[in-house]
Amino acid sequence: MGSENFCRAIAPELPPPPNDDRLWIALCENARPLAWIGLDDPLRGEAREIVATAKSTLGLRVELLTGDSSPRGPRLAAELGMDACAHGLSPEEKMAHVRDLQRAGARVCMVGDGLNDAPVLSLADASFAVAGATDLARNQADLVIVEGGLQRVLETWSVARRCRRIVIQNFAWALTYNLGAIPAAAAGLVPPWAAAVGMSLSSLLVVGNSLRLNRFAAGNQRGSAWKVSIS
Repeated sequence: MGSENFCRAIAPELPPPPNDDRLWIALCENARPLAWIGLDDPLRGEAREIVATAKSTLGLRVELLTGDSSPRGPRLAAELGMDACAHGLSPEEKMAHVRDLQRAGARVCMVGDGLNDAPVLSLADASFAVAGATDLARNQADLVIVEGGLQRVLETWSVARRCRRIVIQNFAWALTYNLGAIPAAAAGLVPPWAAAVGMSLSSLLVVGNSLRLNRFAAGNQRGSAWKVSIS
């Protein structure tokens, strides 16, 4: 039992699969073909919205990498509006594709759930595995989506980008304050009590700015549970 190419090497008289609507697996015994088994792989309900939001709102390029060699991969990518699709890939070929993207300067976020996704999940700059993924895929991913579906990928991405902006703001403030206050204090232009108050206020400002992330995360998780596990 296996793919068309695998079984045709065993049973050369294997007829072509009935159609392209399903994922077809051939069954053969010795050199005799026995049957085609058709599998349905329905889309997650949020898939179309996730791809559209990733492209239009976050400005991401979305690609599909699949080991399925049938026409289903390209058809699925076109249906979802993805930018590109590479199908019939081995785990090594998926890794080679991601390396090519990284050499070109891209930062790659990978989402996967299967055994053959585990190597590329560990290679990507950031990676997600869904809760139903294989144990190996979950162990290799940076984050595991426990609940909430693929929407958690975009929400985590948004929180991370906002966190980065706040970190840059805090560094900029700390650098500006220290460049102005430390020379003044060293020259005796600022009394010790004023320097202590200024340092405390500076720390409170940085902490208060960072706490804005709580409001942002609360807005994202309204009406649903925010559960993403860092592995």
